Formats: sequence, C-alpha cells, structure tokens
Amino acid sequence: MTKYLIVSLHDYHPGTHAAVREQVATLTAWGVRNFSILAVPHFHHQQSLRASPPSLAWLGERQAAGDDLVIHGYYHDLVGQGGGAFFWNKLYTAGEAEFHDLSAGEARHRLTRALTLWEEHGWRATGFIAPAWLLPEAQDELLRRLNFTYTTRLQYFLQLRTRRVTPTQSLCYSTRAAWRRAVSLRWNRWLFARLRQTRAVIRLSLHPRDLHFAPLKAQIRGLVETALTEGYQPVTYAAYANL
Repeated sequence: MTKYLIVSLHDYHPGTHAAVREQVATLTAWGVRNFSILAVPHFHHQQSLRASPPSLAWLGERQAAGDDLVIHGYYHDLVGQGGGAFFWNKLYTAGEAEFHDLSAGEARHRLTRALTLWEEHGWRATGFIAPAWLLPEAQDELLRRLNFTYTTRLQYFLQLRTRRVTPTQSLCYSTRAAWRRAVSLRWNRWLFARLRQTRAVIRLSLHPRDLHFAPLKAQIRGLVETALTEGYQPVTYAAYANL
C-alpha cells in the first residue's frame, strides 16, 4: 500500500511572503519538493494578492514547479460579519473562522471573486480549504457546483466529485502563546505516532511562524524525515485528489 505525506503551507499573502518562501526552502532541503500553498486573496481586508506583483509572480512560479495553489477563504477574518460563535472565534481561532457562519450567498460571492483572481493569472483552482477548516458540510455542494475537486477539514480529506473521504487528522501547531506551543509539541508527537500506525496519509499543516520556534522546527523536521524514511511519498492535495 502506497503511503502519502501532504505538506500544506497556510495563510500565504504579501505579509507572509518571506516566511512561506523560507518554509519552502527549508522543507525542500529536508526532502519535500512540492506543496499545497493555501493563499488568501485579501488577508484581513489589508493584504491583497492582486495588489502585490511579487506575490503573484511567486505563486505563478510555484505552480509551474508543481505546487497546488489552494483558495483559503477570501478575507480570513470576520470584519463586517459580527462576532460569530464565541468558541470558534475567540478560543479556537483569533477571530478567523470566516466561513463558519457565512451565508450561502455570501460564501458563493467570495468564492467566485477568488476564482476570478485565479483565472486572471492562469492558476488551477483545484481545492478550497476554509480558514481553520471550519466549513459547514452543507457548503460542499456549493464547492461542487463551482467545480472544486477537493476540500479538507481537520479530520479528513474530501474528494468532492467522487465523495471519497480519507480520514486523517492534520498535524498542526498553535503558536499564539508559550503554553499553546508546549501543548502542540506533546499532541503532535502522540498524533504522529498514531497516524503512522493507522493511516496511509499524513497531513502536515504549517503556518508562517511555525519554523520560527526552535522546538517546533526540530519536531517538524523529525516528523518529515521519519515519514520519508518510512516510505511516505510527498504529494500535494491536488495530486492526491486525482489518485
């Protein structure tokens, strides 16, 4: 049975350009060659991809190199939407559960705007992943109508056209506070050991600051190198969706 490692780089926008480029270089040195890059069209209503030629050019280069350019929300925040559910927007995220309570009409509007940006630059829009993976299942049909091939949630990958579900919980880190980083290290150590025993797909989801903390960087390198040594093949989400 072939085993797969999917590395996704979250929250790419002009303000994280340098950090994500550094992640690509570092992970490439560790043996991963292609990535799913989760790009936010207009991050927090301030950082616009369309207004950043260097960001647009780099994303084009990465797609040409084999990367998967994923639409990752539109604004990634709740400006203009009210406070939202307290747990999801105050504890689970820092006000970034953009699609969790979004109406179907507004969700379609934002997705269509993102797709227009992708089309303008000749990028393949294969996948959509909501900020913090918080997308109501009722929106899956909207993604199908807009011709997305896949989406993911924290605990599974969904091939939208075939409705194939691959259970596999994503490894991810919370860096907002020291205690969150400590808990993340313990949790991901345990989760990685479990996934190696039970799953043919391991998902490693990184955010721009993750490699800036030495203990996290050391663990992430260990996870990647162990997975590769054990025969996990690095692929993007788009490539996995087409298997």
